[in-house]
Amino acid sequence: MTEEIDDLEFFQQDFTTASNWEIFTARLEEIFHEWKLPFVCLGEKLSRNQLSLCDWTTCQEIINFADVEMKIVRFTAKLGDSGKNDSVGKDEGSRQCQAFMDLMSLDNDYSILDEEVEGSMHPIARWYGLRDFVVVVSTKQPIYNESQIRILLSSVHIAVAESNCEVPVFIEVIDKSQTYPIFLGVCEFQSTRLSFDVVHLQTTPPQFKYLSGLLDMFKGKIGVQYEDPVSVSVRLSYRLNQFGSATRFGKWSNSFATNPFDFPEDDEQAPKDDQEPFTVLPFGAMCDPVDELVIYCTWPNVADNVVIDSQTYSDFDPLLAPKWSLRARYQPLPACFLSEVLKEYLHNLEVMTTLSELLGDSITSTGAAFGVNPLDVLTESKIPSLSSVLPTLSRRRKDNQKSSGPIRDDLLMKMLYYLFPDAQENSQHPYNIPEIEPYDPLKIKSAPPDSLVHRLSALLALCQEYFGGKKAVAHLWMEFAQEMRYRVERCIPIPG
Repeated sequence: MTEEIDDLEFFQQDFTTASNWEIFTARLEEIFHEWKLPFVCLGEKLSRNQLSLCDWTTCQEIINFADVEMKIVRFTAKLGDSGKNDSVGKDEGSRQCQAFMDLMSLDNDYSILDEEVEGSMHPIARWYGLRDFVVVVSTKQPIYNESQIRILLSSVHIAVAESNCEVPVFIEVIDKSQTYPIFLGVCEFQSTRLSFDVVHLQTTPPQFKYLSGLLDMFKGKIGVQYEDPVSVSVRLSYRLNQFGSATRFGKWSNSFATNPFDFPEDDEQAPKDDQEPFTVLPFGAMCDPVDELVIYCTWPNVADNVVIDSQTYSDFDPLLAPKWSLRARYQPLPACFLSEVLKEYLHNLEVMTTLSELLGDSITSTGAAFGVNPLDVLTESKIPSLSSVLPTLSRRRKDNQKSSGPIRDDLLMKMLYYLFPDAQENSQHPYNIPEIEPYDPLKIKSAPPDSLVHRLSALLALCQEYFGGKKAVAHLWMEFAQEMRYRVERCIPIPG
């Protein structure tokens, strides 16, 4: 006997089970209530550029919509006025919406941003001037499908309406033809609903390139006759990122500084400037550090009935703009003189080459290099003569043969006189050592300013960069060691 089977027993559908869309919408409402978005407090009026200068706080929650993970993030500006003007408990007819007040404020239109703030400040805060808003975004792959966008936006509308949320809520989507995100949102307050729509056009229609066409489009969207003048804020931007030919500045270009090491052959023709070229290291950029210049011509607040901007005529002449501002964008890490000089100078720490290998025929032996026979030192009289204790550099060097190092003799003499000014009468570079400071253990390995070690370090760095590299450093070091040995053996004071 065949048993009869009732199909209704196996194919009943329970319509009381919540769908994924309903679960997502309900969870949105719970998050809005947890964050107390229906009970926001009115803050003080925003000051000029306050949103771009203040810090921002974020709080976020992760929820799932079917198999898509969504992140709910709330962005709030830290203004220090929370709770000053509490909107809870006031008459419903006299209450105001914080988002509507921020949207109508002109103080944060076209905020001035530096390089750090531009990357951290959310685009919604820049575009609309909002101090508090919520963004719903997919954590893994962006949302492209138009049906998914509509479902997600409908969930946001229902959650905002059911929870009486007064904070604007946006969803982040990406258009297929664009590479940057698009934000769609809604804000409700009492019986008013405000929709935020963003449209990116690859090709701008001719009528939308002027104010008259844009106003006609917005007035047509309203659907009612609007007679009052419209308040308009206009900004024209002009960018300059190609400065003619790609000019590269030399190490001592006239655009930055003249070459301080170009000494004339005659000392009488040398410039008598107060600033000695050996006293400072080269400073400045080796090439133009400005990457882009942007000029903004702004009309902060103007009525549409007093200006004309159409295809045939425009009152928005940049030269007549009431407010101008200039912004310079710099290269992230431009090459600079000081960093390059010090970088090459510090490479000498790893060099294991000797003076003989660097200078070659310039020195034949240690004794010849220093101009002293070791046997003469042992047999000479212990009582020094008067001429041996007088500090003179030129007399000793005239007795020696002419230097054959990479640094020419006249320039080398200037360097030595700069290091040992007491060897020259009426020296232009006397040491100016400050008074003895209190003992500081952090300065044990540091030299005081304008001391002998300070001058020698600067000269060695300059020789490394401008006078022959390691050979010039070895040449100056050899001459410095000769002078130091000469003074020590004859008990001549060492200046600096």
